[in-house]
Amino acid sequence: MGNIPSAGNGAHNGKHDGKGDGRGMVKVSPFMVIPSRVGGFSLYLKQGDRLVLYAEKGELFTEEHKQRLTLLGVDHLYVRAADYDQFTRYVQDNILEILDDEAIPVTERARVWSDATTSLAREAFDRSLPAPVDKRRFQRIRKLIADSLRFLSRDDALKELARFIRDGEETFHHGVGVMVLTVTTLCSFMKEDSDLLVAVGMGAILHDIGKLELPPDLFTRKFDTLSRADKDLVKSHPALGVGVCSALPLPQETLQCILFHHEREDGLGYPSGSTGPMLPSYVKVLILCNEYDNLTRPRNGRRLTPFEALARIKAMRSAFDMDMLRRLIEVLARADLTS
Repeated sequence: MGNIPSAGNGAHNGKHDGKGDGRGMVKVSPFMVIPSRVGGFSLYLKQGDRLVLYAEKGELFTEEHKQRLTLLGVDHLYVRAADYDQFTRYVQDNILEILDDEAIPVTERARVWSDATTSLAREAFDRSLPAPVDKRRFQRIRKLIADSLRFLSRDDALKELARFIRDGEETFHHGVGVMVLTVTTLCSFMKEDSDLLVAVGMGAILHDIGKLELPPDLFTRKFDTLSRADKDLVKSHPALGVGVCSALPLPQETLQCILFHHEREDGLGYPSGSTGPMLPSYVKVLILCNEYDNLTRPRNGRRLTPFEALARIKAMRSAFDMDMLRRLIEVLARADLTS
Protein backbone atom coordinates (compact mmCIF):
# COMPACT_ATOMS: atom_id res chain seq x y z
CA MET A 1 0.00 0.00 0.00
CA GLY A 2 2.97 2.25 -0.43
CA ASN A 3 1.57 3.98 -3.53
CA ILE A 4 -1.44 5.78 -2.17
CA PRO A 5 -3.25 7.47 -5.04
CA SER A 6 -4.11 11.12 -5.19
CA ALA A 7 -7.34 12.35 -6.67
CA GLY A 8 -5.84 12.39 -10.15
CA ASN A 9 -4.04 9.07 -10.48
CA GLY A 10 -4.54 5.41 -9.73
CA ALA A 11 -2.69 2.94 -7.52
CA HIS A 12 -0.49 0.08 -8.71
CA ASN A 13 0.30 1.53 -12.17
CA GLY A 14 -3.26 2.72 -12.63
CA LYS A 15 -4.71 -0.76 -13.05
CA HIS A 16 -8.47 -0.70 -13.45
CA ASP A 17 -10.92 -3.34 -12.44
CA GLY A 18 -12.46 -5.07 -15.42
CA LYS A 19 -15.95 -4.34 -14.08
CA GLY A 20 -15.58 -0.63 -13.63
CA ASP A 21 -19.33 -0.10 -13.81
CA GLY A 22 -19.65 -1.66 -10.35
CA ARG A 23 -20.98 -5.08 -11.35
CA GLY A 24 -19.68 -7.75 -9.02
CA MET A 25 -18.55 -5.10 -6.50
CA VAL A 26 -19.84 -4.19 -3.04
CA LYS A 27 -19.74 -0.75 -1.42
CA VAL A 28 -17.97 -0.55 1.94
CA SER A 29 -17.24 2.34 4.27
CA PRO A 30 -13.76 3.93 4.23
CA PHE A 31 -14.03 4.06 8.04
CA MET A 32 -13.66 0.28 8.05
CA VAL A 33 -9.99 0.59 7.06
CA ILE A 34 -8.07 0.11 10.29
CA PRO A 35 -4.37 1.03 10.50
CA SER A 36 -1.95 -1.79 11.39
CA ARG A 37 -4.39 -4.39 10.07
CA VAL A 38 -4.07 -6.59 7.00
CA GLY A 39 -7.11 -7.07 4.81
CA GLY A 40 -7.72 -10.33 3.00
CA PHE A 41 -9.39 -8.44 0.16
CA SER A 42 -8.50 -5.84 -2.47
CA LEU A 43 -9.89 -2.32 -2.14
CA TYR A 44 -11.07 -0.15 -4.99
CA LEU A 45 -12.14 3.48 -5.17
CA LYS A 46 -14.25 5.22 -7.76
CA GLN A 47 -12.67 7.78 -10.07
CA GLY A 48 -15.14 9.13 -12.56
CA ASP A 49 -16.97 6.14 -13.96
CA ARG A 50 -14.17 3.69 -13.24
CA LEU A 51 -13.12 1.66 -10.23
CA VAL A 52 -9.40 1.92 -9.53
CA LEU A 53 -7.44 -0.67 -7.58
CA TYR A 54 -6.37 1.10 -4.40
CA ALA A 55 -4.89 -1.64 -2.21
CA GLU A 56 -3.90 -5.19 -3.01
CA LYS A 57 -5.24 -8.11 -1.02
CA GLY A 58 -2.93 -8.87 1.92
CA GLU A 59 -1.38 -5.39 2.19
CA LEU A 60 -1.01 -3.70 5.56
CA PHE A 61 -3.31 -0.74 6.07
CA THR A 62 -1.55 2.36 7.41
CA GLU A 63 -2.50 5.57 9.19
CA GLU A 64 -1.30 7.51 6.14
CA HIS A 65 -3.65 5.49 3.99
CA LYS A 66 -6.62 6.31 6.19
CA GLN A 67 -5.72 10.02 6.36
CA ARG A 68 -5.43 10.20 2.57
CA LEU A 69 -8.90 8.71 2.16
CA THR A 70 -10.22 11.47 4.41
CA LEU A 71 -8.38 14.17 2.43
CA LEU A 72 -9.77 12.78 -0.81
CA GLY A 73 -13.28 12.91 0.60
CA VAL A 74 -13.91 9.29 -0.30
CA ASP A 75 -17.46 8.32 0.65
CA HIS A 76 -17.24 4.67 -0.36
CA LEU A 77 -14.68 2.05 -1.16
CA TYR A 78 -15.46 -1.16 -3.01
CA VAL A 79 -14.53 -4.80 -2.62
CA ARG A 80 -15.21 -7.62 -5.04
CA ALA A 81 -18.33 -9.58 -4.22
CA ALA A 82 -16.14 -12.70 -4.23
CA ASP A 83 -14.04 -11.15 -1.43
CA TYR A 84 -16.95 -9.87 0.64
CA ASP A 85 -16.87 -12.81 3.06
CA GLN A 86 -13.23 -11.96 3.79
CA PHE A 87 -14.19 -8.33 4.36
CA THR A 88 -16.99 -9.41 6.72
CA ARG A 89 -14.58 -11.53 8.77
CA TYR A 90 -12.16 -8.58 8.88
CA VAL A 91 -14.93 -6.36 10.29
CA GLN A 92 -15.95 -9.00 12.84
CA ASP A 93 -12.32 -9.43 13.95
CA ASN A 94 -11.95 -5.65 14.43
CA ILE A 95 -15.44 -4.66 15.52
CA LEU A 96 -14.45 -3.67 19.05
CA GLU A 97 -11.86 -1.22 17.81
CA ILE A 98 -14.40 0.24 15.40
CA LEU A 99 -17.18 0.59 17.98
CA ASP A 100 -14.80 2.22 20.47
CA ASP A 101 -13.36 4.73 17.98
CA GLU A 102 -15.21 7.99 18.65
CA ALA A 103 -13.48 9.56 15.65
CA ILE A 104 -15.76 7.42 13.48
CA PRO A 105 -19.26 8.91 13.14
CA VAL A 106 -21.93 7.21 15.24
CA THR A 107 -23.94 6.27 12.15
CA GLU A 108 -20.94 4.49 10.64
CA ARG A 109 -20.18 2.59 13.84
CA ALA A 110 -23.83 1.59 14.15
CA ARG A 111 -23.77 0.35 10.56
CA VAL A 112 -20.70 -1.78 11.36
CA TRP A 113 -22.56 -3.34 14.29
CA SER A 114 -25.53 -3.96 11.98
CA ASP A 115 -23.38 -5.57 9.28
CA ALA A 116 -21.49 -7.76 11.75
CA THR A 117 -24.70 -8.81 13.50
CA THR A 118 -26.32 -9.60 10.16
CA SER A 119 -23.35 -11.83 9.31
CA LEU A 120 -23.71 -13.67 12.63
CA ALA A 121 -27.44 -13.97 12.00
CA ARG A 122 -26.71 -15.52 8.62
CA GLU A 123 -24.51 -18.14 10.32
CA ALA A 124 -27.19 -18.77 12.96
CA PHE A 125 -29.86 -18.98 10.26
CA ASP A 126 -27.86 -21.53 8.29
CA ARG A 127 -27.19 -23.54 11.46
CA SER A 128 -30.69 -23.46 12.92
CA LEU A 129 -32.85 -23.16 9.81
CA PRO A 130 -30.96 -24.56 6.81
CA ALA A 131 -32.41 -25.17 3.34
CA PRO A 132 -35.13 -25.67 2.22
CA VAL A 133 -36.22 -22.67 4.33
CA ASP A 134 -36.69 -19.84 1.81
CA LYS A 135 -34.27 -16.92 1.66
CA ARG A 136 -37.11 -14.44 2.12
CA ARG A 137 -37.14 -15.29 5.81
CA PHE A 138 -33.55 -14.19 6.19
CA GLN A 139 -34.33 -10.92 4.42
CA ARG A 140 -36.84 -10.22 7.19
CA ILE A 141 -34.10 -10.70 9.76
CA ARG A 142 -31.68 -8.50 7.83
CA LYS A 143 -34.32 -5.73 7.71
CA LEU A 144 -35.08 -6.12 11.41
CA ILE A 145 -31.42 -5.62 12.34
CA ALA A 146 -31.22 -2.56 10.08
CA ASP A 147 -34.43 -1.13 11.59
CA SER A 148 -33.02 -1.53 15.11
CA LEU A 149 -30.40 1.12 14.34
CA ARG A 150 -32.92 3.86 15.02
CA PHE A 151 -32.67 2.84 18.68
CA LEU A 152 -28.97 1.95 18.80
CA SER A 153 -27.27 4.74 16.81
CA ARG A 154 -26.06 6.49 19.95
CA ASP A 155 -22.69 6.62 21.67
CA ASP A 156 -23.99 5.13 24.93
CA ALA A 157 -25.79 2.29 23.13
CA LEU A 158 -22.72 1.46 21.03
CA LYS A 159 -20.50 1.43 24.13
CA GLU A 160 -22.82 -1.14 25.74
CA LEU A 161 -22.87 -3.22 22.58
CA ALA A 162 -19.06 -3.12 22.45
CA ARG A 163 -18.89 -4.25 26.08
CA PHE A 164 -21.40 -7.01 25.36
CA ILE A 165 -19.28 -8.34 22.49
CA ARG A 166 -15.98 -7.90 24.37
CA ASP A 167 -17.00 -9.44 27.69
CA GLY A 168 -19.68 -11.85 26.56
CA GLU A 169 -18.92 -12.91 23.02
CA GLU A 170 -20.54 -16.34 23.31
CA THR A 171 -23.55 -14.77 25.06
CA PHE A 172 -23.88 -12.28 22.21
CA HIS A 173 -23.73 -15.09 19.63
CA HIS A 174 -26.38 -16.98 21.62
CA GLY A 175 -28.56 -13.85 21.61
CA VAL A 176 -28.32 -13.58 17.83
CA GLY A 177 -29.23 -17.26 17.51
CA VAL A 178 -32.26 -16.81 19.76
CA MET A 179 -33.29 -13.76 17.73
CA VAL A 180 -33.26 -15.75 14.48
CA LEU A 181 -35.48 -18.48 15.93
CA THR A 182 -37.78 -16.07 17.78
CA VAL A 183 -38.39 -13.76 14.81
CA THR A 184 -38.94 -16.65 12.39
CA THR A 185 -41.47 -18.24 14.75
CA LEU A 186 -43.24 -14.95 15.47
CA CYS A 187 -43.67 -14.33 11.74
CA SER A 188 -45.99 -17.33 11.65
CA PHE A 189 -48.66 -15.19 13.34
CA MET A 190 -47.39 -11.60 13.52
CA LYS A 191 -47.18 -8.84 10.93
CA GLU A 192 -43.70 -9.02 9.44
CA ASP A 193 -42.93 -5.31 9.26
CA SER A 194 -44.28 -4.41 12.69
CA ASP A 195 -42.38 -2.26 15.17
CA LEU A 196 -43.14 -4.95 17.74
CA LEU A 197 -41.07 -7.46 15.78
CA VAL A 198 -38.10 -5.07 15.82
CA ALA A 199 -38.49 -4.54 19.56
CA VAL A 200 -38.66 -8.27 20.28
CA GLY A 201 -35.70 -8.95 17.99
CA MET A 202 -33.59 -6.49 19.99
CA GLY A 203 -34.82 -8.03 23.22
CA ALA A 204 -33.78 -11.48 21.99
CA ILE A 205 -30.27 -10.29 21.10
CA LEU A 206 -29.84 -8.47 24.43
CA HIS A 207 -31.72 -10.88 26.69
CA ASP A 208 -28.62 -12.09 28.57
CA ILE A 209 -26.75 -8.77 28.76
CA GLY A 210 -27.27 -8.73 32.54
CA LYS A 211 -24.81 -11.62 32.86
CA LEU A 212 -22.02 -9.10 32.27
CA GLU A 213 -22.73 -7.65 35.72
CA LEU A 214 -21.97 -10.96 37.46
CA PRO A 215 -18.88 -13.21 37.87
CA PRO A 216 -18.57 -15.32 34.67
CA ASP A 217 -17.90 -18.55 36.59
CA LEU A 218 -21.48 -18.50 37.91
CA PHE A 219 -22.65 -19.49 34.45
CA THR A 220 -20.04 -22.16 33.76
CA ARG A 221 -21.10 -24.31 36.73
CA LYS A 222 -24.24 -26.43 36.92
CA PHE A 223 -27.04 -24.47 38.52
CA ASP A 224 -27.91 -27.30 40.94
CA THR A 225 -24.38 -27.26 42.37
CA LEU A 226 -24.46 -23.55 43.28
CA SER A 227 -25.01 -22.26 46.78
CA ARG A 228 -28.31 -20.55 47.51
CA ALA A 229 -26.60 -17.15 47.42
CA ASP A 230 -25.06 -17.89 44.03
CA LYS A 231 -28.39 -19.16 42.70
CA ASP A 232 -29.96 -15.88 43.76
CA LEU A 233 -27.23 -14.02 41.88
CA VAL A 234 -27.87 -16.05 38.73
CA LYS A 235 -31.59 -15.33 39.03
CA SER A 236 -30.86 -11.62 39.23
CA HIS A 237 -29.37 -11.36 35.72
CA PRO A 238 -32.66 -10.54 33.92
CA ALA A 239 -33.30 -7.57 36.24
CA LEU A 240 -29.66 -6.51 35.96
CA GLY A 241 -30.05 -6.60 32.17
CA VAL A 242 -33.00 -4.23 32.36
CA GLY A 243 -30.88 -1.97 34.55
CA VAL A 244 -28.08 -1.94 32.00
CA CYS A 245 -30.50 -1.04 29.20
CA SER A 246 -32.78 1.33 31.11
CA ALA A 247 -30.83 4.42 30.04
CA LEU A 248 -31.09 3.47 26.37
CA PRO A 249 -34.07 4.49 24.22
CA LEU A 250 -35.40 0.95 23.94
CA PRO A 251 -39.10 0.01 23.59
CA GLN A 252 -40.89 -1.46 26.59
CA GLU A 253 -41.31 -4.74 24.73
CA THR A 254 -37.51 -5.04 24.46
CA LEU A 255 -37.15 -4.58 28.21
CA GLN A 256 -39.94 -7.10 28.84
CA CYS A 257 -38.08 -9.69 26.77
CA ILE A 258 -34.93 -9.11 28.82
CA LEU A 259 -36.79 -9.24 32.15
CA PHE A 260 -39.05 -12.24 31.52
CA HIS A 261 -36.90 -14.61 29.43
CA HIS A 262 -36.58 -17.11 32.33
CA GLU A 263 -40.24 -17.15 33.35
CA ARG A 264 -42.36 -20.30 32.98
CA GLU A 265 -45.98 -21.09 32.20
CA ASP A 266 -46.40 -22.70 35.65
CA GLY A 267 -45.01 -19.72 37.57
CA LEU A 268 -41.82 -21.52 38.66
CA GLY A 269 -39.51 -19.25 36.66
CA TYR A 270 -37.69 -16.08 37.67
CA PRO A 271 -37.33 -13.26 38.57
CA SER A 272 -41.06 -12.56 39.11
CA GLY A 273 -42.66 -16.01 39.04
CA SER A 274 -45.19 -14.80 36.46
CA THR A 275 -47.56 -17.43 35.06
CA GLY A 276 -48.58 -17.98 31.45
CA PRO A 277 -51.61 -15.66 31.41
CA MET A 278 -49.37 -12.81 32.59
CA LEU A 279 -46.81 -13.21 29.82
CA PRO A 280 -47.15 -11.70 26.32
CA SER A 281 -47.11 -14.18 23.44
CA TYR A 282 -43.83 -12.79 22.08
CA VAL A 283 -42.14 -13.39 25.43
CA LYS A 284 -43.42 -16.97 25.42
CA VAL A 285 -41.80 -17.54 22.04
CA LEU A 286 -38.53 -16.02 23.27
CA ILE A 287 -38.56 -18.23 26.40
CA LEU A 288 -38.99 -21.30 24.23
CA CYS A 289 -36.38 -20.35 21.62
CA ASN A 290 -33.90 -19.45 24.35
CA GLU A 291 -34.21 -22.97 25.76
CA TYR A 292 -33.97 -24.58 22.33
CA ASP A 293 -30.88 -22.61 21.32
CA ASN A 294 -29.20 -23.38 24.65
CA LEU A 295 -29.83 -27.10 24.18
CA THR A 296 -28.61 -27.24 20.58
CA ARG A 297 -25.67 -24.81 20.85
CA PRO A 298 -22.26 -26.56 21.03
CA ARG A 299 -20.78 -26.03 24.49
CA ASN A 300 -18.01 -28.03 26.11
CA GLY A 301 -18.42 -30.67 23.43
CA ARG A 302 -22.09 -31.25 24.36
CA ARG A 303 -24.94 -30.51 21.97
CA LEU A 304 -28.37 -32.05 21.58
CA THR A 305 -29.81 -32.72 18.17
CA PRO A 306 -32.98 -30.76 17.28
CA PHE A 307 -35.05 -33.90 17.86
CA GLU A 308 -33.47 -34.49 21.28
CA ALA A 309 -33.92 -30.85 22.27
CA LEU A 310 -37.60 -30.86 21.29
CA ALA A 311 -38.15 -34.12 23.16
CA ARG A 312 -36.65 -32.58 26.30
CA ILE A 313 -38.78 -29.45 25.93
CA LYS A 314 -41.94 -31.54 25.41
CA ALA A 315 -41.13 -33.41 28.61
CA MET A 316 -41.29 -30.07 30.46
CA ARG A 317 -44.87 -29.38 29.37
CA SER A 318 -45.69 -27.22 32.37
CA ALA A 319 -42.83 -24.84 31.63
CA PHE A 320 -43.65 -23.77 28.06
CA ASP A 321 -46.63 -22.66 26.03
CA MET A 322 -47.59 -25.70 23.94
CA ASP A 323 -49.16 -23.62 21.15
CA MET A 324 -45.90 -21.71 20.72
CA LEU A 325 -44.00 -25.00 20.80
CA ARG A 326 -46.22 -26.26 17.96
CA ARG A 327 -45.33 -23.15 15.95
CA LEU A 328 -41.61 -23.64 16.56
CA ILE A 329 -41.87 -27.29 15.52
CA GLU A 330 -43.62 -26.23 12.29
CA VAL A 331 -40.77 -23.81 11.54
CA LEU A 332 -38.18 -26.51 12.20
CA ALA A 333 -40.17 -29.07 10.22
CA ARG A 334 -40.08 -26.81 7.15
CA ALA A 335 -36.32 -26.77 7.60
CA ASP A 336 -36.37 -30.60 7.87
CA LEU A 337 -34.98 -30.56 11.41
CA THR A 338 -37.53 -32.52 13.42
CA SER A 339 -36.60 -36.09 12.56
